[in-house]
Amino acid sequence: MWCSITKLYVFLRNNGKLEGIFITDVEMAKIAGEKTLNNKIAAITSSLGYDETAYHLAISYALTGIVVSDRATAEDVYTRMNHNPLIASECLLAEKTAVEGKEPAPYTGFIGDTVIRKLGYSLVDGSILGLALIVGTPKSAGSAAAICRELQEKYMLTFLAGGVIPSLSEGGIRLGLEYRLIPLGSTPAYGVHFVDIIARVAMMFGGVTPGDTHRLLTYAAERAKAMVIVFPGLSDEDIAFVDAMRVLGFPILTLGDYTGGEWISSLSDDIVHKGMDLKGIRVTVTAIPIPMACSPAFEGKSIRKEEMFAEFGGGRSPAFELLRMRNVGEIEDGKVTVIGPEIDAMQKGSSNPLGIIIEVAGKTMKKDYEPVLERRIHNFVNYGEGSWHVAQRDIIWVRISKEAVAKGVKIEHIGKLLASKFRMDFPNLLDAVSVTLITDKEKVLAAKKQAEQVYEERDARIRGMHDGDVNTYYSCTLCQTFAPNHVCVITPERPALCGAISWLDGKIAYEMSPSGANQPVEKGSVINAQNGEFEGVNRFIKRASHGEVERCSLYSVME
Repeated sequence: MWCSITKLYVFLRNNGKLEGIFITDVEMAKIAGEKTLNNKIAAITSSLGYDETAYHLAISYALTGIVVSDRATAEDVYTRMNHNPLIASECLLAEKTAVEGKEPAPYTGFIGDTVIRKLGYSLVDGSILGLALIVGTPKSAGSAAAICRELQEKYMLTFLAGGVIPSLSEGGIRLGLEYRLIPLGSTPAYGVHFVDIIARVAMMFGGVTPGDTHRLLTYAAERAKAMVIVFPGLSDEDIAFVDAMRVLGFPILTLGDYTGGEWISSLSDDIVHKGMDLKGIRVTVTAIPIPMACSPAFEGKSIRKEEMFAEFGGGRSPAFELLRMRNVGEIEDGKVTVIGPEIDAMQKGSSNPLGIIIEVAGKTMKKDYEPVLERRIHNFVNYGEGSWHVAQRDIIWVRISKEAVAKGVKIEHIGKLLASKFRMDFPNLLDAVSVTLITDKEKVLAAKKQAEQVYEERDARIRGMHDGDVNTYYSCTLCQTFAPNHVCVITPERPALCGAISWLDGKIAYEMSPSGANQPVEKGSVINAQNGEFEGVNRFIKRASHGEVERCSLYSVME
């Protein structure tokens, strides 16, 4: 065994042979790294800050309430926080960015507030269960790719910093927000943006006031559901910064290249499971037997014209989707039927007709649930790595990529994806799901006319409804997973703030899940008819917001 100040060179026996590897002593590296960070903070010469944010240097601001803009304020905050490496790393990276500018693509660098806010709905609708940061340089692209693919499949939003990024790119892994693999920067130091994002989410949505250190740490530990995976290649400064994230409640997991401290060693095929288990994240992933990966991680992607093999609808050809309830026993569970040409009979780059008809049956299924379930077609088709879907009803637009077709994806596999996901996501509601996909133009047009009659029947049920027609509104507290005091009141004329949930949706969701996020709200006596203030609504709002909001005026933004 050979050793330096922070590294050990040890010999391990592998298949009968002795192999020498470097193992970093975390505690020794922390001490050396903290000394280096101290010296660098004192040498700051430029102004500090980022555009596209109202939260300044977010970690420093959230912890102390102080706006850091130069060396003096950086040293002040650094001293107040007992020389915390998170503060030092944030300030030094801000200076580097101010002097050198942002790194070129694919690196994102600092991510603006607008993008963070857009992530909000994904954090509450179940398509993102937690956050992961991967730093360092993997020994093989295969191990990194396998870990990232597992994180995608398990609904995790993953940030990357350091040599792992080119390693994944060389291995053909697509990176970007749309794939939920976000390449922050070329060195592990850019991982500090992972922490500043969590600090901003806490201030935006979590009720954390700048300077309330205790509340921030509690939010990060209990609500952020975040973990860190470390590959080799970290400098002493990087190790000091990464180790400092433990105070936020983030487990630090390593593949065995580090020793000492409180980092957790793991094997590559167990590291994701171990990290998610430590944060209490539970998810069951069942593989769908089709030749492309399926995960919510792919939901935000796009398939551009030059990437598509074929498209359907989008104003270029007739297309529609429809979900109908049938009696139990009338349909064969899992059956997928394609009526018309398959993908291999279509020309590359062509526009083709498509009808998607899904029939479902279940003892607790109701006709009212049809439009709510139908909207999930959009999500599920987008879960396919090589399939893309926008809009709904008879204005849908679907694309399948060249890459997917090259891997063997056919129209039939879109049906298998839909049938599988409906059964997986609604096991207590649906006993059977069958899918029919029509690509014959004449048959698509005929079925589309029947679908339009169903759409009209549905619209007639809600058309003309007014707030005064009902005595019960519905709440939505989905956002309380990251905004703990947030609550919406949904009325026939006013959907939830996100715009995605109507009064009828809330009513149906309550029937489907009586203990869920949508609860009935009795209006009660009128306090102010013009402003829309009701005693029952106020009582509910006070209780659901944990006392944060005591009164609600549905028709006024001023009172």
